[in-house]
Amino acid sequence: MPRYGISPGRAIIVFINFIWQRRLYILFDFFSAIPPEYRALLGSFFFSCNQMIVRRLTERASPLTITMMVNFWMAVTAIFLVPIFDSFDGDIYLALLFFLGVGFLGQATARFLAYWSNTLIGVSRTNTVVAGSPIGAAIMGVVILGERPSIEIWIGMVFIVVGLIVLTSERGGGSYPLRMYTYAFIAMLAFSITPYLRKGAMTALSAPAFGVIVSTIIANATLMTTSRFMAGPQKFEFSRSLALASIPAGIFAMAAALNFWTALRDGPLTVISPLVRMTPIFVIILSAIFLRGKEIITMRLILATGVVVIGAALITANP
Repeated sequence: MPRYGISPGRAIIVFINFIWQRRLYILFDFFSAIPPEYRALLGSFFFSCNQMIVRRLTERASPLTITMMVNFWMAVTAIFLVPIFDSFDGDIYLALLFFLGVGFLGQATARFLAYWSNTLIGVSRTNTVVAGSPIGAAIMGVVILGERPSIEIWIGMVFIVVGLIVLTSERGGGSYPLRMYTYAFIAMLAFSITPYLRKGAMTALSAPAFGVIVSTIIANATLMTTSRFMAGPQKFEFSRSLALASIPAGIFAMAAALNFWTALRDGPLTVISPLVRMTPIFVIILSAIFLRGKEIITMRLILATGVVVIGAALITANP
């Protein structure tokens, strides 16, 4: 007989019942009470925390393994958010097509390559490159959709290009050959497409948490399938200790998404979008504190990050 008169199985049933009686609306109300500007900054900070944990975890296992574990824990967290955020009003079949794209491009390709890039050039430089993703979306808008960017968007594109040139032309301590930035640039391109897919999915169906569940399942299925054709270091390696250690990374990733969603829903795009782009700044600060000896923070990196963030903010604030 358990010491406190309740079995673990009964405790789980009680907890699930608690969730499905919608007591977690308190959490929703709590987030809604926070000004959207602060939620955008919180989202950037939480995502930076996710990156710190992932950087440590990739020292213990392959980037593919960590990607799949983070995806898994995001899905687990999202299950409890479905009754709060999802209404399922709309076209579920069309949304599933968009979720498929998000899973393949965002949760599988972009996340996996970004995590892999972390092991090559470090989390600070990877996040600076990835922060330039709005330039990809802007270029696609011009080439594919025939859009005419405003002067602010052109200036933002120039800022991103200059920032990336400053970053990749580093010399001395902390410098890396240009070819080592390959995965980061591919991840940047993939991340530039996924916002359109997410917007399409949310327009088709009001179910963001369900979308996370579907897209992470698609992502992990994709990674598990492709891992068969990868070299040994990128095989999936499961261990209980690693699975438990990756829980905070998944929770931080989901918390970041939760703050981003509600901030963009409740705040003006011209204010929220630039704040969402603050992740590389937080990553540099946290890296200097928690990754000493593993991340080389240089003035050139700080300068490049600032220029890229400004450029990305100019583009996203002027859709």
